[in-house]
Amino acid sequence: MEVTVNIDVSAITAAVIEAGRVCRRIQAEMVGADTLQKKDRSPVTVADFAAQAVICRALTKHCPTIPIVAEESTADLRQPAQAEMRRRLGQFLPDWPEDGILDAIERGNQQPGECFFTLDPIDGTKGFLRGGQYAQALALIDRGQVVMGWLGCPNLDEAGSGGPGVVLTAERGGVGMATGFDGKDLGPLKMTAAGGNAPVRFLESVESGHSNHEMQARVVGLFGDTADTVRVDSQVKYALLATGRAEIYLRLPAPTSPDYREKIWDHAAGALMVETAGGVVTDALGKPLDFTCGKKLFNNRGVVAATATLHPRVMSGLTGAFG
Repeated sequence: MEVTVNIDVSAITAAVIEAGRVCRRIQAEMVGADTLQKKDRSPVTVADFAAQAVICRALTKHCPTIPIVAEESTADLRQPAQAEMRRRLGQFLPDWPEDGILDAIERGNQQPGECFFTLDPIDGTKGFLRGGQYAQALALIDRGQVVMGWLGCPNLDEAGSGGPGVVLTAERGGVGMATGFDGKDLGPLKMTAAGGNAPVRFLESVESGHSNHEMQARVVGLFGDTADTVRVDSQVKYALLATGRAEIYLRLPAPTSPDYREKIWDHAAGALMVETAGGVVTDALGKPLDFTCGKKLFNNRGVVAATATLHPRVMSGLTGAFG
């Protein structure tokens, strides 16, 4: 599917990098007042709001007619009790008026349409709070297909990049690219194919509640001594796959949450990176991810991303497990 709208890729990429740099500064100076708890008890930080403001402002400037469906809203942030967080937010966006910051954040509180952006300003907030990996994940969904994506990884280092920070960009049907935050071209996205005695590198979520680790251990066991498992926060897992530093990512439905469905902004950008790099992304039943159902993947359960050669082997180990 071709993109039906004109997008200034370089301008949006620059905004994702700017958001990542702001988040890195916030992570280095984090204080207790920089975090609040949403109604679902998940944390949201001043960095979530800052990144959403930066990216939404750029999208509004360059793509004013395309709705933005982002994770954060200003409902809690506007409360009198959050005056200190608003002040801190202004410290990290010093050239912005407070109303301008809030309006940019709220620009992301729209509904999915035929063509829209979906944004997670910090995918992996708990990883961010631990000083670990997190990502800015932005995707353009057109008629139910993810057609363009940006994945900013502020704490992901790439040998020779001149420092931490990598942004991945991809367009369906094109060649995905990795670029350092310093502007260095890191080459096209390409998955590796493990073979011989080389380890098959698995990626899983750090948070135990995010996946079925017992079932995932059974799948890993299919590969015997050649399997190596690492737990990584956020859609950085997709970045590691797409840049050839792992082969399989499992996020299997947890038995304690059988009705849970993944949010679109948690997978749209990353899935496109892996597919562009030559990999395969499905749910735990082998079905393609369906982005036609609004803000959640209601027609899917879990996620399996892997190289084209290993994906069938993973799925054979899941036969009947989630039927």
